Amino acid sequence: MKMKQISESTIKITLLLEELEEHGMEISDFLMPQEKTEEFFYTILDELDMPENFLESGMLSFRVTPKPDRIDVFVTKSKINQNIDFEDMDDLSDISDFANLSTDDLLKRLEKSIMAYSKDDMDAVQHLIEEEKRDEARSEQSENKAVEDPAPYIYYILHFKDLKEVVDYAKMIDYPVDTSELYKLDGGYYLTVLVNIENHPTAYPTWLLARMREHANDSEVSRAVLQEHGRLLIMDDAVKNLQKVTY
Repeated sequence: MKMKQISESTIKITLLLEELEEHGMEISDFLMPQEKTEEFFYTILDELDMPENFLESGMLSFRVTPKPDRIDVFVTKSKINQNIDFEDMDDLSDISDFANLSTDDLLKRLEKSIMAYSKDDMDAVQHLIEEEKRDEARSEQSENKAVEDPAPYIYYILHFKDLKEVVDYAKMIDYPVDTSELYKLDGGYYLTVLVNIENHPTAYPTWLLARMREHANDSEVSRAVLQEHGRLLIMDDAVKNLQKVTY
């Protein structure tokens, strides 16, 4: 469970679906307001280290946005207190004799005062909706930037059936290699090659992989699997060390 303050009056709480289940909740529980949902909201607020300005706030508004793997709960505070003091309401404080009012007049005045008094809370809900949209826009921009500005390095993992194949391939490499490793796993040999693709054309990684496939087999085995289950034979600059091998 993560919390982020996205404005002075709004926080965003992110819960994974597993965390939601741990609290005995399902996505369907948010389709209709119910006591269970309200209790859940205030439970997670108690579990988090809330900003001090929220601890002494009045009424809170909640908005839930479901995602494929999580839910985002947006919480905003309004300017009104949870305990409404009818004596503070416009018009009602001037009512000296309720007996002189008809039932209809009394209800109209009460409705008018509550609407005026609740304006801050309605503004808070609208603010909450706007903050959610802004947060979604920021997230989308961040995702787009990650696509537009990929990491400058790529790991290629090549598979060979024996050590001689690895040595022969290493001697053929004529492209820049930042670092490389040699692993052995299940009787085969795996060469990991880290290449800097910065300042190269967009098609460079694809072109380089095509060149590698002319003399080696690329592998679906990840580096993490090699690190956990494989045997590391050469830790750094495996290509340079293999190029020195003579037979």
